[in-house]
Amino acid sequence: MLVVKEKWPVLGRHVQATAWLRVWTDLGRAPRTIDAYARGLAESLEMCEREGVDPITASRAHVGSRPAA
Repeated sequence: MLVVKEKWPVLGRHVQATAWLRVWTDLGRAPRTIDAYARGLAESLEMCEREGVDPITASRAHVGSRPAA
């Protein structure tokens, strides 16, 4: 999990995100799958931080408003 947090520091600021990724890791998901989940989660959390939205209460409207990469 340390590597994921190094790639996307935002994950280290959100305990629940790290716990969610740990569950998927413990279930035996492939490393590339975990990497993809982590990347998507990090993008969403960064949007929440940038827009001042609580990730727990973010709606589809919030997630859908993020700028394209």
